[in-house]
Amino acid sequence: MKIVVITSSAHVNGASTYLADQFIKGAGDGHNDIYHYNAVDHQNNFVMVDEDNQSIGQHDDIDHLLDKIKAADLVVMVTPLYYFGMSSLLKTIVDRFYDYNHDLKGNKQAVMIATGAGSVNTAFDSLKIHYKQIIDYMHWTDAGAIWDLKALDHPAIDKYGQEAFKLGQKFTAGN
Repeated sequence: MKIVVITSSAHVNGASTYLADQFIKGAGDGHNDIYHYNAVDHQNNFVMVDEDNQSIGQHDDIDHLLDKIKAADLVVMVTPLYYFGMSSLLKTIVDRFYDYNHDLKGNKQAVMIATGAGSVNTAFDSLKIHYKQIIDYMHWTDAGAIWDLKALDHPAIDKYGQEAFKLGQKFTAGN
C-alpha cells in the first residue's frame, strides 16, 4: 500500500508529530511504501488562479507531494488544532489540491490525526466537518481519525500514541 503522511506542526517535537510517528511505526510492516511529508521543511505557496479560474503555476515544493498523493492509496493528514481548524501549513496543501482535483478524486482512503490543548469538548467540531467535506468532495473513504484534545505530553499522550500505532497497523499487509 502507498501511504502519504502529511504533518503540519511548527512544533518540531509536538504531540501531532509524535502521533504521526506512532502511526508510521504501526503501518511500517515492510510492505507499505510510506512517504512522510513534513510541511515545515518545504516551501508551499498558496493556490493562485487567474481571471479565467485557471491555476497560476507556483515555484515551490508541492508538485512532488501532489504526485505522491496521486499515486497513494491512503492520505494521512496530521495537524494541531489552531482556532478550531487545521494548521495553515496543512490548509495551504489542501488548497493546492485544486491544481489536481481531477487526478486526486476517488480510489483513496483518508485518515485525520489532530491534537489540541483546549478544554471544550466541541473544539474539534469545525475540523471534523471540514475533514468530512474534503473527503466527500474528493470521493475518498474515511479510514479513521484520532482527535486528541487534552493529552499533549507523556504519559497522558501515550494512550493516543497507542491508538495511532493501532490505526497504522490497520493498513499492514496482514490486516
